[in-house]
Amino acid sequence: MAQDTNIVAEPRTVHGSSAARRLRRSGLVPAVIATTDGKTELLQLNAHDFEREVARHANPEFIAHVQVGGTVRTALVRELQRDGITGRIAHADFGEIDPDKKIHVHVRLRLLGDPVGVRSENGVLEQQLRSVQVAVLPKDAIETLAIDVSGLHKGDDLKVKDLALDPAKFSVVEDPEQVVANVAAVEDDAPAAAAPAADAAAAAAAAPAADAKKAPAKK
Repeated sequence: MAQDTNIVAEPRTVHGSSAARRLRRSGLVPAVIATTDGKTELLQLNAHDFEREVARHANPEFIAHVQVGGTVRTALVRELQRDGITGRIAHADFGEIDPDKKIHVHVRLRLLGDPVGVRSENGVLEQQLRSVQVAVLPKDAIETLAIDVSGLHKGDDLKVKDLALDPAKFSVVEDPEQVVANVAAVEDDAPAAAAPAADAAAAAAAAPAADAKKAPAKK
């Protein structure tokens, strides 16, 4: 994770939904930070500057240096809430971290390459897992992990235990047998199954017309 992210915050003295709406209208984002001594502090951030910093990261969960007055805390952005209509950040949750202790973060998984099972074996690539949770020291944390899937054949899968994560740095907090991605066979029988159904429907539609032709004309 990039650790050169600096966020300037100010103490927040107001709270509640009405106060939060007023802050947003004035160009601020309400936020909280949970400190390592068990306290929770209310903050407010410049909305434009914070949106710009968030946009620099591939993962919404990242490490930042949060400056409040003369105090700088290293913190993990744990959650960003966005407005359902505008998409703008409506609230931010930070958690202060100890640089010497492992933290739990989610690493996004990005698939690279065109699997041989897709290129030449009529398969389709399916991604079952979008991120994995790991325990790692802040200095070793990463936001994304690129995975080369070009060697996968039809019927192959790649599991959590196959991820190229250095076990000396990362402890994966997931089921090692969980499937990350696989190349599945394309269902070829769907059109064939649809054809008899279509024929049956056509026959049913034609039956009344045939009966009408056979019926004697009324005098």
